[in-house]
Amino acid sequence: MDLTNPRASFTADDWGMSPGVNAAILEMAQKGIIKRVSILAGSPFVKHGLDELLKVPHLQFGLHFNLTLFPPLFEEQQDAFSPFMDPQNFHYKPLRKLLPIWFMPFNQQTKLQLAADAFKGQLEKLRTLKVPVTYFDGHQHVHLLPGILEAIAPEIEKQSIKETRLPLDWGLFFSRRFLIAWLALRARGVLNKLGLRYRPFWYPTQSELASLSKIQQKLRRCSDELEIIVHPAADDDLESYGIRDTYRKGRVLEYRALQNLLANQP
Repeated sequence: MDLTNPRASFTADDWGMSPGVNAAILEMAQKGIIKRVSILAGSPFVKHGLDELLKVPHLQFGLHFNLTLFPPLFEEQQDAFSPFMDPQNFHYKPLRKLLPIWFMPFNQQTKLQLAADAFKGQLEKLRTLKVPVTYFDGHQHVHLLPGILEAIAPEIEKQSIKETRLPLDWGLFFSRRFLIAWLALRARGVLNKLGLRYRPFWYPTQSELASLSKIQQKLRRCSDELEIIVHPAADDDLESYGIRDTYRKGRVLEYRALQNLLANQP
């Protein structure tokens, strides 16, 4: 099986998180296995290697909408974004702190407006970097939080974005990522109502990603192009930049798995 086959649509998340993350994504994109790259517009390393990435033929780019990592793009908005921010470091709150705030029945319209403003600002940032955005998704899948899709719908329509991610992998219901599956199931009707396309989705474990036969088996069961999500990093460098991430070592393992897949193709 050729992993550059269009039916195996590998999407790499988190471009801009660190030089190590960018290096792995760029290498895999240049080798043809990664077809789509989701970009953290407000990340400090978003420009690191971006010129080379934009030169990769036929690569698609998306906004990796973010409300849980790094500061808001515009310093003057920090006071307005205070519901989402950690007062100790002026960064967005991590997801475990954001969720209780989000589901509280207070100031819902304000929260939705702030999220819509963040989405618009992050799209504008990618436009200034000359990134041709054709889809969007969410860091830690925040785009699926209740109300956000409706709140950002005017901007999506304005920018003629027709595609997003629906991480409805039924296996996730039986894993520690069950909340992702629940949010996806809840959001499916909203996406259909808004006319947004989404692809069949697979969130492989590291062992599945390391197995060419398991990928082949998954593709045989899917009649359409399958979006396979990966988070590779060439180096475990996130901690050295003060970036909180519990999946640091897993990113390096995913990178090695992708290298092995390419090396072991028939």
